[in-house]
Amino acid sequence: NFWAYIMKIKRRNFNKLLTSTILASSFSFRSYAENYAGPVNWAGVSFLLPFNEIEKLMPITKVASEFKSDIDKASYFNSYLNKSLKEDPVKNFNLKLEGFAENATLAFTYGFTAEFDFGTFKDNEEKGTAYLMYFFGHSLLYNVYDRVIVSSVPIRGISGRLIPFEEEKKYPNMKAEILKRFFYNSKTPKRTLLEQFRKMIKKQSFKKKEWEGKKFRVQVSYEGENDNSFNNFEMTKNNFLNFIGQSASFAFSYKLESPILPFMMNASLTNTTISRFDFATKLYNKIDVKLPQPDFDIKIFHHGWEFAEEDTEQKNIKDVILGMGVEIEIYDTFEEKVLYNQYYFAEQRYRENNNKIQRSDAAKVCELTEALLERAFMSIKDKSYRNKIINGDQLISPQRKTIFQIDTEKPKEVDKQSDNVLKQLPKVNEF
Repeated sequence: NFWAYIMKIKRRNFNKLLTSTILASSFSFRSYAENYAGPVNWAGVSFLLPFNEIEKLMPITKVASEFKSDIDKASYFNSYLNKSLKEDPVKNFNLKLEGFAENATLAFTYGFTAEFDFGTFKDNEEKGTAYLMYFFGHSLLYNVYDRVIVSSVPIRGISGRLIPFEEEKKYPNMKAEILKRFFYNSKTPKRTLLEQFRKMIKKQSFKKKEWEGKKFRVQVSYEGENDNSFNNFEMTKNNFLNFIGQSASFAFSYKLESPILPFMMNASLTNTTISRFDFATKLYNKIDVKLPQPDFDIKIFHHGWEFAEEDTEQKNIKDVILGMGVEIEIYDTFEEKVLYNQYYFAEQRYRENNNKIQRSDAAKVCELTEALLERAFMSIKDKSYRNKIINGDQLISPQRKTIFQIDTEKPKEVDKQSDNVLKQLPKVNEF
């Protein structure tokens, strides 16, 4: 069959682009110390999942990532990533955007890792539907000969939109359409995943053929009194733990300006799968890459949450108080000792209708958890903010009042532990 043969050739050519492993077994690439100045093959958009799990775990992202581009024959997000990297190249980085370089030791991809859909809310007064979705990914550099990750930084996007009822009727999959616009759009280019990608790769190393500096990885566990909190929570316990892991990885990398290994629900995994959709063949191609052993485990213990309600002077409105606690431990896997261990708590007070139609408990808990994690890691790096959160960091707006605080009576110990963590981070000029 002629067309089957052509498709086979196309898949073979793509696999060469993705892995660039021609004659790999004939060479030994063990000289990692010197800086790498050779070409880096661009593998485009991918998923850090086996292709047979993508539709189940990331249905919105899968559909949106396969939308056809309006400027060339590639997928929409790939096209605009390529356009951005071509028009505004990353400095000190020899990225091969078209074709592939057979002598490249490194390859580079934008890999989606997770999506979280917090549902919709019909706002009849505004005549529209509100959507809230979180999307996570990683900018991933890997050695194509040893097939091991060399550098990785997480990318996060939050899409909260009110879509008019009339506009919703135009699209069979409004959520995928929203994500497509969030990938890139000319109206708000600075509030897109493409822009987030551009910001985060500045924190990434492209100089070496192996990971430069110490390697950090997030682990998570739920330490609430029982699992009953997940009854009517609109989110399973595993999905919640995955959200914490993805959010903690992003918060650590973003606030401490450090690369971090991709979060894996199964901490014992030693490799991950990169799956990429080939728009020409409509098929997914994959490559397995190894995860380096972490030097430090960032252990996140979520101690659960509690909602409380109080009556107000308005008959149909209640005050809602949400409280939670999170413990963060950073563990040296080589020395087998704890480098950092502190307990943080957060409380948020806001108002809502008695019928709760505007509240997603899962969304509220996840939003506050993420905000607490970002402030926790910021307190490690920024001493002035550390002093502020030790005394209680209060945020007050007309809609809500929130407080974040470290539960400690030993501020000097917090300083000492924070300094110990900072000493282990790679210096800025190393990545």
